[in-house]
Amino acid sequence: MLDNKTAALEDQPSPDESGEAKGNASASSSDDKPLKLQVTDLVDDVRKLAEAELEYYRVKLSVNMAATKTVLVLFSVAIILGVTTMVALILGILLILSHYWGPIAATGLLTGGALLLTTVLMSMAIKRARKLPLDENDQ
Repeated sequence: MLDNKTAALEDQPSPDESGEAKGNASASSSDDKPLKLQVTDLVDDVRKLAEAELEYYRVKLSVNMAATKTVLVLFSVAIILGVTTMVALILGILLILSHYWGPIAATGLLTGGALLLTTVLMSMAIKRARKLPLDENDQ
């Protein structure tokens, strides 16, 4: 009978071991979720991440579109002011030249000069356009 009691005591874990065993059992039971549940959690996390990424890029695009609109408005105003300034310059030159040479000669001289400048700039643009590598097969 004494042997049975000592054998029963030896089979029971010590108080230190029993605390560790209970802690391990509770930790492993929470980590041992079924695979299907783990995959479902993973899919939910991926879906939340994708939604957050989409929202981030929507906000980023709206901010960039607002900045782009501002840049385009400023660029348009600059072009309009530049063209207006060129017209004022041409009219000023025309008025000055018409005082010395008369209106017909001044208009002809200004028109000829503008056409000459346009021809030179167009020929430079055509030369540079021909040098562009548009097709690798043409040599």
